[in-house]
Amino acid sequence: MAFEAYIGGKTDPRELAELVGCSPITIGKWIKAGKWNEIHGEERKLRREISVVQKKALIAALREYAKDPKNTALQSLVGLIKQQQIKEAPGKELNEYIVTFLDQTTDFMIERGLSGLLKQFQANLMDLAEYLRTRNQ
Repeated sequence: MAFEAYIGGKTDPRELAELVGCSPITIGKWIKAGKWNEIHGEERKLRREISVVQKKALIAALREYAKDPKNTALQSLVGLIKQQQIKEAPGKELNEYIVTFLDQTTDFMIERGLSGLLKQFQANLMDLAEYLRTRNQ
């Protein structure tokens, strides 16, 4: 769960430690041993490259489609590219919303001194994260 949060952009070891219920030192060791920095950087780079390639493909397809609007293959290509962009956008927004909600829920439990409930919540949260990761692929 800490790794997924890290790759998703939450890179502060203190925040990650609170999220999974361990020390920031442990998180630091995981980051170093697992080379999370390298993976995170590569992940961001790949996302940017994919985004650029998709935009270029859409522009090229639209230009060709403008020249020949009756070409059904081009219509399908433009539709496919647009569907992919639409499919990815809500997923990102939903994931950001979920992360924000879970952060605020964790903060609430910490502020109220609900450490037992927080541990239970975090244990179930790992199952939820795996479920959402599998479902959103």
